[in-house]
Amino acid sequence: MERSTLRGYSDYVRLHITAPEVGVGDKLIVQLTRRHVNEFRDRMLLNGRSEHLTRRALSVLKLLLDHAIDNGQLFTNAAQGVRVIRSSRIEHKAPVPTKEAIRALIEAADEDFKPHLIVSALTGLRASELRGLRWQDVDFEKGFVHVRQRADAYNQMGEPKSRAGYRDIPAGPMVLNALRRWKLRCPKSDLGLVFPAPRGGVLQHTNTQARFRKLQEQVGAKLRWHDLRHFAVSLWIEQGFSIKEVMTFAGHSSIQMTMERYGHLFPSPDHQNAMAMVEAKLLG
Repeated sequence: MERSTLRGYSDYVRLHITAPEVGVGDKLIVQLTRRHVNEFRDRMLLNGRSEHLTRRALSVLKLLLDHAIDNGQLFTNAAQGVRVIRSSRIEHKAPVPTKEAIRALIEAADEDFKPHLIVSALTGLRASELRGLRWQDVDFEKGFVHVRQRADAYNQMGEPKSRAGYRDIPAGPMVLNALRRWKLRCPKSDLGLVFPAPRGGVLQHTNTQARFRKLQEQVGAKLRWHDLRHFAVSLWIEQGFSIKEVMTFAGHSSIQMTMERYGHLFPSPDHQNAMAMVEAKLLG
Protein backbone atom coordinates (compact mmCIF):
# COMPACT_ATOMS: atom_id res chain seq x y z
CA MET A 1 0.00 0.00 0.00
CA GLU A 2 1.33 3.45 -0.88
CA ARG A 3 2.03 5.83 1.97
CA SER A 4 -0.48 8.35 0.65
CA THR A 5 -3.19 5.65 0.49
CA LEU A 6 -2.46 4.58 4.06
CA ARG A 7 -2.60 8.19 5.19
CA GLY A 8 -5.98 8.58 3.49
CA TYR A 9 -7.38 5.52 5.26
CA SER A 10 -5.99 6.75 8.57
CA ASP A 11 -7.70 10.10 8.08
CA TYR A 12 -11.05 8.40 7.53
CA VAL A 13 -10.58 6.43 10.75
CA ARG A 14 -9.56 9.49 12.75
CA LEU A 15 -12.05 12.00 11.33
CA HIS A 16 -15.09 9.79 10.93
CA ILE A 17 -14.97 6.16 12.08
CA THR A 18 -13.67 6.95 15.59
CA ALA A 19 -14.87 10.58 15.76
CA PRO A 20 -16.71 11.06 19.10
CA GLU A 21 -19.84 12.69 17.67
CA VAL A 22 -20.53 10.20 14.86
CA GLY A 23 -18.16 7.25 15.01
CA VAL A 24 -18.08 3.76 16.48
CA GLY A 25 -14.81 4.21 18.33
CA ASP A 26 -16.45 3.27 21.64
CA LYS A 27 -17.11 -0.27 20.38
CA LEU A 28 -14.78 -3.24 20.19
CA ILE A 29 -14.78 -4.71 16.69
CA VAL A 30 -16.27 -7.95 18.04
CA GLN A 31 -19.19 -5.90 19.41
CA LEU A 32 -20.06 -4.27 16.10
CA THR A 33 -23.37 -5.30 14.60
CA ARG A 34 -25.18 -4.36 11.42
CA ARG A 35 -27.37 -2.04 13.48
CA HIS A 36 -24.31 -0.20 14.84
CA VAL A 37 -22.99 0.35 11.32
CA ASN A 38 -26.39 1.52 10.06
CA GLU A 39 -26.58 4.01 12.93
CA PHE A 40 -23.03 5.16 12.16
CA ARG A 41 -24.08 5.82 8.56
CA ASP A 42 -27.15 7.76 9.69
CA ARG A 43 -25.13 9.88 12.15
CA MET A 44 -22.64 10.74 9.40
CA LEU A 45 -25.42 12.03 7.16
CA LEU A 46 -27.29 13.83 9.93
CA ASN A 47 -24.10 15.61 10.99
CA GLY A 48 -23.54 17.08 7.55
CA ARG A 49 -21.23 14.56 5.91
CA SER A 50 -21.96 14.18 2.22
CA GLU A 51 -23.28 10.97 0.70
CA HIS A 52 -19.98 10.45 -1.14
CA LEU A 53 -17.96 10.95 2.06
CA THR A 54 -20.24 8.59 3.97
CA ARG A 55 -19.82 5.90 1.33
CA ARG A 56 -16.06 6.26 1.49
CA ALA A 57 -16.06 5.98 5.29
CA LEU A 58 -18.19 2.83 5.10
CA SER A 59 -15.86 1.30 2.53
CA VAL A 60 -12.86 1.97 4.78
CA LEU A 61 -14.69 0.45 7.76
CA LYS A 62 -15.54 -2.61 5.67
CA LEU A 63 -11.89 -2.90 4.62
CA LEU A 64 -10.77 -2.77 8.26
CA LEU A 65 -13.25 -5.44 9.29
CA ASP A 66 -12.23 -7.65 6.36
CA HIS A 67 -8.64 -7.33 7.60
CA ALA A 68 -9.78 -8.40 11.08
CA ILE A 69 -11.50 -11.45 9.55
CA ASP A 70 -8.30 -12.36 7.68
CA ASN A 71 -6.43 -12.22 10.99
CA GLY A 72 -8.92 -14.39 12.84
CA GLN A 73 -10.32 -11.58 15.00
CA LEU A 74 -13.83 -11.69 13.47
CA PHE A 75 -16.08 -14.17 11.72
CA THR A 76 -18.47 -11.76 9.97
CA ASN A 77 -18.25 -8.23 8.60
CA ALA A 78 -20.94 -6.01 10.11
CA ALA A 79 -20.41 -3.39 7.40
CA GLN A 80 -21.07 -5.82 4.56
CA GLY A 81 -24.12 -4.72 2.60
CA VAL A 82 -24.66 -1.40 4.41
CA ARG A 83 -25.41 1.17 1.73
CA VAL A 84 -26.07 4.86 1.30
CA ILE A 85 -29.14 5.31 -0.89
CA ARG A 86 -28.86 8.20 -3.31
CA SER A 87 -31.08 11.11 -2.36
CA SER A 88 -31.13 12.19 -5.99
CA ARG A 89 -30.97 10.46 -9.36
CA ILE A 90 -28.85 13.31 -10.66
CA GLU A 91 -25.27 12.17 -11.11
CA HIS A 92 -22.24 14.29 -10.33
CA LYS A 93 -21.22 16.34 -13.32
CA ALA A 94 -17.57 17.22 -13.65
CA PRO A 95 -17.04 21.01 -13.80
CA VAL A 96 -15.58 22.03 -17.14
CA PRO A 97 -13.72 25.34 -17.52
CA THR A 98 -14.51 27.52 -20.51
CA LYS A 99 -12.15 27.77 -23.44
CA GLU A 100 -11.83 31.49 -22.75
CA ALA A 101 -10.63 30.82 -19.19
CA ILE A 102 -8.04 28.23 -20.28
CA ARG A 103 -6.82 30.47 -23.09
CA ALA A 104 -6.43 33.40 -20.70
CA LEU A 105 -4.43 31.29 -18.24
CA ILE A 106 -2.09 29.97 -20.93
CA GLU A 107 -1.52 33.42 -22.42
CA ALA A 108 -0.79 34.97 -19.00
CA ALA A 109 1.56 32.22 -17.81
CA ASP A 110 5.31 32.70 -17.94
CA GLU A 111 7.33 30.59 -20.37
CA ASP A 112 8.35 28.09 -17.68
CA PHE A 113 4.82 27.44 -16.46
CA LYS A 114 3.05 27.55 -19.81
CA PRO A 115 4.02 23.97 -20.78
CA HIS A 116 2.50 22.63 -17.53
CA LEU A 117 -0.84 24.20 -18.45
CA ILE A 118 -0.80 23.17 -22.09
CA VAL A 119 0.04 19.53 -21.40
CA SER A 120 -2.49 19.25 -18.57
CA ALA A 121 -5.32 20.96 -20.46
CA LEU A 122 -4.81 19.01 -23.70
CA THR A 123 -3.74 15.53 -22.55
CA GLY A 124 -5.80 15.19 -19.37
CA LEU A 125 -2.90 13.90 -17.28
CA ARG A 126 -3.56 13.69 -13.55
CA ALA A 127 -1.28 15.85 -11.41
CA SER A 128 0.61 12.78 -10.18
CA GLU A 129 1.07 11.57 -13.76
CA LEU A 130 2.34 14.97 -14.89
CA ARG A 131 4.92 14.96 -12.09
CA GLY A 132 6.03 11.45 -13.03
CA LEU A 133 6.21 12.04 -16.79
CA ARG A 134 9.64 11.31 -18.30
CA TRP A 135 11.09 12.49 -21.59
CA GLN A 136 11.29 8.87 -22.72
CA ASP A 137 7.50 8.75 -22.37
CA VAL A 138 7.03 11.52 -24.95
CA ASP A 139 7.02 10.21 -28.51
CA PHE A 140 7.64 13.29 -30.63
CA GLU A 141 7.79 11.30 -33.86
CA LYS A 142 4.44 9.49 -33.55
CA GLY A 143 2.76 12.15 -31.43
CA PHE A 144 1.91 10.34 -28.21
CA VAL A 145 2.33 10.85 -24.49
CA HIS A 146 2.76 7.50 -22.73
CA VAL A 147 1.63 7.20 -19.11
CA ARG A 148 3.84 4.64 -17.38
CA GLN A 149 4.38 5.98 -13.86
CA ARG A 150 3.26 8.65 -11.41
CA ALA A 151 4.65 10.47 -8.36
CA ASP A 152 2.72 10.12 -5.11
CA ALA A 153 2.24 12.73 -2.38
CA TYR A 154 5.60 11.75 -0.88
CA ASN A 155 7.42 12.14 -4.22
CA GLN A 156 7.83 8.40 -4.58
CA MET A 157 7.56 7.01 -8.09
CA GLY A 158 5.16 4.17 -8.64
CA GLU A 159 2.76 2.56 -11.06
CA PRO A 160 -0.34 4.36 -12.35
CA LYS A 161 -3.49 4.22 -10.21
CA SER A 162 -4.85 1.16 -12.03
CA ARG A 163 -4.29 -1.04 -15.05
CA ALA A 164 -6.32 1.47 -17.07
CA GLY A 165 -3.81 4.14 -16.01
CA TYR A 166 -1.27 2.65 -18.42
CA ARG A 167 -2.25 4.40 -21.63
CA ASP A 168 -1.09 6.25 -24.72
CA ILE A 169 -2.61 9.69 -25.23
CA PRO A 170 -2.48 11.37 -28.65
CA ALA A 171 -0.74 14.74 -28.59
CA GLY A 172 -1.33 17.53 -31.08
CA PRO A 173 1.14 20.08 -32.45
CA MET A 174 0.53 22.59 -29.65
CA VAL A 175 1.49 20.04 -26.97
CA LEU A 176 4.48 18.69 -28.88
CA ASN A 177 5.84 22.13 -29.81
CA ALA A 178 5.44 23.37 -26.24
CA LEU A 179 7.40 20.34 -25.01
CA ARG A 180 10.11 20.77 -27.64
CA ARG A 181 10.67 24.37 -26.56
CA TRP A 182 10.54 23.42 -22.88
CA LYS A 183 13.08 20.63 -23.33
CA LEU A 184 15.71 23.19 -24.37
CA ARG A 185 15.57 24.92 -20.97
CA CYS A 186 14.18 22.19 -18.73
CA PRO A 187 16.20 21.71 -15.49
CA LYS A 188 18.46 18.67 -15.66
CA SER A 189 16.93 15.67 -13.93
CA ASP A 190 18.65 12.38 -13.12
CA LEU A 191 15.18 10.82 -13.29
CA GLY A 192 14.64 12.19 -16.78
CA LEU A 193 11.51 14.06 -15.70
CA VAL A 194 9.73 16.41 -18.06
CA PHE A 195 8.59 18.69 -15.23
CA PRO A 196 11.18 18.36 -12.45
CA ALA A 197 11.79 20.60 -9.47
CA PRO A 198 14.33 23.40 -10.09
CA ARG A 199 17.14 21.17 -8.77
CA GLY A 200 16.05 18.16 -10.79
CA GLY A 201 14.06 16.22 -8.19
CA VAL A 202 10.38 15.45 -8.11
CA LEU A 203 8.23 18.57 -8.25
CA GLN A 204 5.95 19.15 -5.27
CA HIS A 205 2.33 19.50 -6.33
CA THR A 206 1.87 22.21 -3.69
CA ASN A 207 4.35 24.37 -5.63
CA THR A 208 2.35 23.88 -8.83
CA GLN A 209 -0.87 24.76 -7.04
CA ALA A 210 0.66 27.92 -5.58
CA ARG A 211 1.74 29.10 -9.04
CA PHE A 212 -1.68 28.19 -10.42
CA ARG A 213 -3.49 30.23 -7.74
CA LYS A 214 -1.28 33.24 -8.36
CA LEU A 215 -1.89 32.99 -12.10
CA GLN A 216 -5.64 32.79 -11.58
CA GLU A 217 -5.56 35.97 -9.52
CA GLN A 218 -4.00 37.73 -12.51
CA VAL A 219 -6.74 36.69 -14.95
CA GLY A 220 -9.68 36.58 -12.53
CA ALA A 221 -10.30 32.83 -12.84
CA LYS A 222 -11.27 30.37 -10.12
CA LEU A 223 -10.40 26.78 -10.95
CA ARG A 224 -8.89 23.68 -9.42
CA TRP A 225 -5.84 22.12 -11.06
CA HIS A 226 -7.91 18.96 -11.69
CA ASP A 227 -10.33 21.05 -13.78
CA LEU A 228 -7.66 21.11 -16.50
CA ARG A 229 -8.17 17.35 -16.81
CA HIS A 230 -11.92 17.85 -17.11
CA PHE A 231 -11.26 20.40 -19.85
CA ALA A 232 -9.18 17.92 -21.87
CA VAL A 233 -11.92 15.29 -21.67
CA SER A 234 -14.52 17.84 -22.78
CA LEU A 235 -12.42 18.61 -25.87
CA TRP A 236 -12.22 14.94 -26.81
CA ILE A 237 -15.97 14.61 -26.53
CA GLU A 238 -16.55 17.81 -28.51
CA GLN A 239 -14.26 16.49 -31.24
CA GLY A 240 -16.41 13.38 -31.56
CA PHE A 241 -14.23 10.76 -29.90
CA SER A 242 -16.18 7.63 -28.96
CA ILE A 243 -17.01 6.81 -25.34
CA LYS A 244 -14.47 3.97 -25.46
CA GLU A 245 -11.75 6.31 -26.73
CA VAL A 246 -12.52 8.92 -24.05
CA MET A 247 -12.47 6.23 -21.36
CA THR A 248 -9.10 4.94 -22.61
CA PHE A 249 -7.41 8.34 -22.96
CA ALA A 250 -8.69 9.46 -19.54
CA GLY A 251 -7.45 6.28 -17.88
CA HIS A 252 -10.85 5.31 -16.48
CA SER A 253 -11.36 1.70 -15.46
CA SER A 254 -14.91 1.52 -16.85
CA ILE A 255 -17.30 3.21 -19.24
CA GLN A 256 -19.66 3.70 -16.31
CA MET A 257 -17.10 5.95 -14.60
CA THR A 258 -16.72 8.00 -17.78
CA MET A 259 -20.46 8.37 -18.26
CA GLU A 260 -21.13 9.29 -14.62
CA ARG A 261 -18.70 12.20 -14.85
CA TYR A 262 -18.95 13.28 -18.48
CA GLY A 263 -22.13 11.73 -19.86
CA HIS A 264 -23.84 15.12 -19.96
CA LEU A 265 -21.20 16.35 -22.42
CA PHE A 266 -21.86 13.73 -25.09
CA PRO A 267 -24.12 15.07 -27.85
CA SER A 268 -27.65 13.69 -27.89
CA PRO A 269 -29.67 13.04 -31.06
CA ASP A 270 -32.30 15.50 -32.17
CA HIS A 271 -35.31 13.73 -30.69
CA GLN A 272 -37.83 16.24 -32.00
CA ASN A 273 -36.80 15.74 -35.63
CA ALA A 274 -36.67 12.00 -35.15
CA MET A 275 -40.21 11.91 -33.75
CA ALA A 276 -41.44 14.14 -36.58
CA MET A 277 -40.08 11.57 -39.06
CA VAL A 278 -41.81 8.75 -37.15
CA GLU A 279 -45.13 10.65 -37.26
CA ALA A 280 -44.71 11.39 -40.98
CA LYS A 281 -44.18 7.71 -41.76
CA LEU A 282 -47.20 6.77 -39.66
CA LEU A 283 -49.65 9.47 -40.69
CA GLY A 284 -48.30 10.54 -44.05
